Amino acid sequence: MLKLLIADDERIIRETISKIIDWKKYDIEVIGLCKNGIEAYDMILDESPDSVLTDIRMPGMSGLDLIREVHQTDIPIQFIILSGYGEFEYAKEAIKIGISDYLLTPVTSVSLLDTLKHVADEIREEQEKSRLLERYFASYEKYTEFLDNTNYTGVDRKLILDFLKLGAMEECDPFVEEYFAAIGENNYQSLLLRQYLTMDIFYCIQEFLKGLGEGNVTISPEVTDIKRIPKVIVSVDTTKMYLKEQFQAAIEARNSVSNDRYGSVIQSAKEYIEKNFSNGELSLNRIAAHIGVSPSYFSSIFKQVTGTTFVEYLTKVRIDKACELLRCTNSRTAEIGEQVGYSDPHYFSATFKKVMGQSPKDYRAGQKG
Repeated sequence: MLKLLIADDERIIRETISKIIDWKKYDIEVIGLCKNGIEAYDMILDESPDSVLTDIRMPGMSGLDLIREVHQTDIPIQFIILSGYGEFEYAKEAIKIGISDYLLTPVTSVSLLDTLKHVADEIREEQEKSRLLERYFASYEKYTEFLDNTNYTGVDRKLILDFLKLGAMEECDPFVEEYFAAIGENNYQSLLLRQYLTMDIFYCIQEFLKGLGEGNVTISPEVTDIKRIPKVIVSVDTTKMYLKEQFQAAIEARNSVSNDRYGSVIQSAKEYIEKNFSNGELSLNRIAAHIGVSPSYFSSIFKQVTGTTFVEYLTKVRIDKACELLRCTNSRTAEIGEQVGYSDPHYFSATFKKVMGQSPKDYRAGQKG
């Protein structure tokens, strides 16, 4: 049952709020009514309520001062402010110092209950996360003993973060499968290992998402919900599926942010490629110099934004143009190869066959047939 403390300097308001709703019906217990911030602070130290409903302006210690004082302690409390219409400046200050919500007085039982139920849900979610983390760390000793008896050395964080930075959406499935294969079936069949493997990768992904910048991207709640982990690690297949979904969501978020940050740079590079693909000397270094960035930086952001490497993209542009020329002209294969940037006809034919699955000659014959 969640513990609620009510603080207001007007007795009728305190008592009305405590009686207007059947709190126990909603698994909430009103543990005290305080007439000022000083009384409320003392009761908070003694009782550690989960939530405090407080007026802003009270004698002795205001609601704002109460919140500031409690924030100096380690007591996790969700504050809800009661604010009059003429006190909006105080309410804005309360939002700055950290509250869950604020209600304008006079408050109705419906709005009060809706707010408390929402706060209660947030508190229960945080409590569930805390319990999960306690179990996670409590079993760490067993996990280290397990590692001592296997050839598994733990999660390769650098490998994970490198994949999050440079991997493509379509690479998520094979990446997870290869990662599990490297761990070894004898190891990943252990529920304990899957628990720690999944938790460690979860935190790698959260760290990566945080690095993208808050407010820059919308993340699905399922990606950040640690409570899903005990349910998904029950089998190897569900663990793999969960991790694949996590990687896909993270890369989708990365791509979204990259498009916003680097879209104009990559667009400039693409336009340069379209104009100069026929130049056999066209290279990553030349394009990087043209747009004014280092080759390594350009290579990294190009892969992030387009999902493909520079060489793969340039090859596709050239082969697409070669296909067009094979369909629409009678030029010889060697001439077409030279027109799209390949001075060596044999290399052109080999590249064309690798991309299209057939030689330029067979492709042309198929188009005419």
